[in-house]
Amino acid sequence: MGIAARSILDNAHEAFVSMDAGGFIIDWNRQAEATFGWTREEALGRVLSDTIIPPRYREAHLRGLERFIDTGEGPVLDQRIEIEALHRDGHEVPIELTISVVTVGDVQVFQAFLHDISERRRSMQFLASQHAITTVLAESETVEQAVPRLLCVLCTEMGWEFGAYWTVADGPVLECRETWTVSGLDLSGFAESTRRTRLKPGAGLPGRVFSTKRPMFIPKVADDPGLPRRQTAAEWGLTAAVGLPLLAGGEVQGVIECFTRETRHPAPQLVEMMEALAAQIAHFLTILSDRAQLVDRLQRLSTTDELTGLPNRRGWNEALERELARAQRNDEPLCLALLDLDRFKAFNDAHGHPAGDALLRDAAQQWKRLLRLSDVLARYGGEEFALVFPASPIHHALAVVERLRAATPRGLTASAGLAAWRSGDSQEQLVARADSALYEAKRRGRDQTVTAP
Repeated sequence: MGIAARSILDNAHEAFVSMDAGGFIIDWNRQAEATFGWTREEALGRVLSDTIIPPRYREAHLRGLERFIDTGEGPVLDQRIEIEALHRDGHEVPIELTISVVTVGDVQVFQAFLHDISERRRSMQFLASQHAITTVLAESETVEQAVPRLLCVLCTEMGWEFGAYWTVADGPVLECRETWTVSGLDLSGFAESTRRTRLKPGAGLPGRVFSTKRPMFIPKVADDPGLPRRQTAAEWGLTAAVGLPLLAGGEVQGVIECFTRETRHPAPQLVEMMEALAAQIAHFLTILSDRAQLVDRLQRLSTTDELTGLPNRRGWNEALERELARAQRNDEPLCLALLDLDRFKAFNDAHGHPAGDALLRDAAQQWKRLLRLSDVLARYGGEEFALVFPASPIHHALAVVERLRAATPRGLTASAGLAAWRSGDSQEQLVARADSALYEAKRRGRDQTVTAP
């Protein structure tokens, strides 16, 4: 080859590799050195298939070479194709190449220009991962629903075979809450070991990520003495790992770790991409968590009386329905009482609405202290309260109601109507019987309890 041609090849932006009909490398330019890690001197004379072709493709490569020699046909010749090539350190490089055949004298020579398309692949991979993650989060209502699918999407799109989600418990201690394994691969032993493991900050891959708040890539897990599960990982064939912090407000809320059996090159671009994806996941998990808390708060507000903190009419109805179902299921007694503060309107008119509100709060607090945890006291409306006694016979409920009336604050009195549930009574019928008893107590002059027949 002339000096000018050699200079052009050595300064080309694409790798140039030439092979003879025997499969031996006969040319190798500077960009090939940069792409595959072999110097020109090392590469010349080596078998090309053993040098840059991944093992899974070698048989097809040799068959294709034999076919061309026998027939002169080569379906991949003069075609632009994308495939993976092998770097000297064992990791794979996605490349785009075009192969042509030239005849030099009586000898046929195969020439290929190869272009490293890692950056293009990463961009496509990143966009696909972003889209998949966004889809999962848009379809999930809770963190618990989202996490398993997020592990699957992140690991699948980024080419990892095992994923784990770690959260921070009291201590603080990191605990594994979820694992994922690619379909068709048995990593059950490693998954079990991961779920059993508890890590303090700084210990293991999740603990290091938690402490540093930075992602960490480990190319050879078995060689890292700081990993408690390194031996188990090696036994199950896992080689490389990466840990990603899930940051919210500058604090680590969780850690995602991924493992693979394949050799992985610790490329900064890969870690940066996964860190960006983890940031996206953390942001949306925070939104899901905040939304769940808001929904829970709204649910509580919808069933809670703002003034007294007791269940409101809606909360009372839900509680009574639940307790009635339990009484029917377990064939247990149940009693219901309605209590009304006597002459509350006169108190309100004399002392003002703030004093009336304070009286309602005081009554709720004092009465609640005299009840069991299983009893349900609610503000039924205005100055009227409702009370259900699960698993209580009528004489027990009556004694408690009398104690409540005696504890009515600010010198006021209270009237009460009490009814025992009868098999077959509906919720409405039971309330109506207690209400009639309360009306009778008022009619008799107030400050007393009447038991419904």
